[in-house]
Amino acid sequence: MVNKSTVSKLFITIFAPLLFASCAAMNSIIPGQGDEEASEIKEISVSKRLQISIPIPENSKYITDKTIIFGEGERFTGVLYLLHEVSADEVVEFYRVSMRDDGWSEIAIVRSGFVLMNFDKEDRFATIKVNRKVFDNSSSEVTVGPKTGTTINSSINIDSTTRSPEEQPFTIE
Repeated sequence: MVNKSTVSKLFITIFAPLLFASCAAMNSIIPGQGDEEASEIKEISVSKRLQISIPIPENSKYITDKTIIFGEGERFTGVLYLLHEVSADEVVEFYRVSMRDDGWSEIAIVRSGFVLMNFDKEDRFATIKVNRKVFDNSSSEVTVGPKTGTTINSSINIDSTTRSPEEQPFTIE
């Protein structure tokens, strides 16, 4: 007869390593998890906050090799990949309130396995995708850019008045 202590030890010996291995691999299984492991993660300094004219949650960190910033202040265009030590719901609420307070209009919000929000302000748009992560953490991708082809053309020094529509590099509608 096998006693319960032996069965328990056997169970722990076999299944504990499997459990630990599966937890370690969880970042590669869950979409959006583990992307930042190979990247450098930095705090967002005050000077960087001043360059980017949109609200950013406190204590956010950004992934350096995924973040692209063109221009600064009101002319900021680019994509920020941010990490947050708060839940996705808190980040979504932060953006909805702070963007509105900063003069942005919320156009749409879509909730799924992630939350996607669209905003506009004058001649600019912002799309914010908030991802849920394990242990009540979250990440967000913030994309900000000009709304019209004319704005894009002027930002890259193309005179759109002298070109035919076929010669335009591209148009956003």
